[in-house]
Amino acid sequence: MADVAVRVGRTSYTSGTKVPRWVRRGARVVWLATLLTLAFGASPAAADPPRPTDYRSEVVSISPAIPGLEARIIGGDSFIELTTSGQDVLVLGYDGEPYLRFDADGTVSENVRSPARWLNLDRYSETSVPAEADATAPPEWEQVGSGGRYAWHDHRTHWMLEIPPLGLGPGDQILDGVIPLVVEGERVEIAVRSVWMPGPSWAPWLIAGVVAATAGAVAVAFGANRPRVCLGLVTAAAVVATIVGVWQTRSVPRETGPPIAHWALPVSAAVIGTGALAGPWSAFTRRGAALVAAVQLVVWTVLRLDVLDHAILPTSAPFWLDRVVTAVTGVWAVIAAYAAIVAISRSMYAVPGGGGGGGGGGGGEPV
Repeated sequence: MADVAVRVGRTSYTSGTKVPRWVRRGARVVWLATLLTLAFGASPAAADPPRPTDYRSEVVSISPAIPGLEARIIGGDSFIELTTSGQDVLVLGYDGEPYLRFDADGTVSENVRSPARWLNLDRYSETSVPAEADATAPPEWEQVGSGGRYAWHDHRTHWMLEIPPLGLGPGDQILDGVIPLVVEGERVEIAVRSVWMPGPSWAPWLIAGVVAATAGAVAVAFGANRPRVCLGLVTAAAVVATIVGVWQTRSVPRETGPPIAHWALPVSAAVIGTGALAGPWSAFTRRGAALVAAVQLVVWTVLRLDVLDHAILPTSAPFWLDRVVTAVTGVWAVIAAYAAIVAISRSMYAVPGGGGGGGGGGGGEPV
């Protein structure tokens, strides 16, 4: 059976035995970086951030109206944000206990003895309430914010089960809620309602995904021997993914805990891709960089798959744009990763052969 010749950098290799040590070490670095990316993507978020949802909650009224007191819902139905202006405001918990305190100077404090402090750590109140949490105990205040603004989970603003409400459907109101406040000694109520929204159309992102798959496959096929083509594909995807990820992160307050992976993964992929494209690297190095960057984008896409089929997204970006970029990024990342894996795997099982001979006298692989 005829030997198969491939090139790594500027050296020609023939299948059958090992390649030089630097190639094997480089491949190990690539696999390690890929595994670290997968581990980073699988790690749990530090908080329960706003997520895509099919329910839209909105503040109906603040009664009585107080000048400078404003409230809004963030992330569809995930968080409520309260903004005050020079008033002393107390938000009451589920048992009527003091929960949050907004001072006239803008300082925001949380009562760590309030059961609501623990129940509000996640959307579905799955956190255990410790014994020291007691609605009847004197408050113990801990500062959590400043500037007279703060956002928090409040279960009076959203549907509390993972399954949809029985007997209702898209377009139906599913919740009426009231959050009680005390403003300068006066009782105030924030009225909230939540509506089940119709799901999004699949057409925009599905069409974009098909077009991206066709374009990506053609580009990789015609540039099979040019690592820059694969690397350029994944770098372009990383840039647009970075825009969407940063946009989403900046759309919600910091205390809501937007995951760092929303922007860190595509930023890392863009930096790796740009550096590999610009530097005087070998073909093998560029393929390794393309693989690491592509895996980062695949992980980013998997973490965001629920944006494709939920009505409300936790971003101020146009929802259709967020979905299209997610689909295109995932498709291009998979194509680039496959092309890089095939090329690197061939390089791993090759030895110097004829033509290029020992040091690269036979010309080089296009880079």
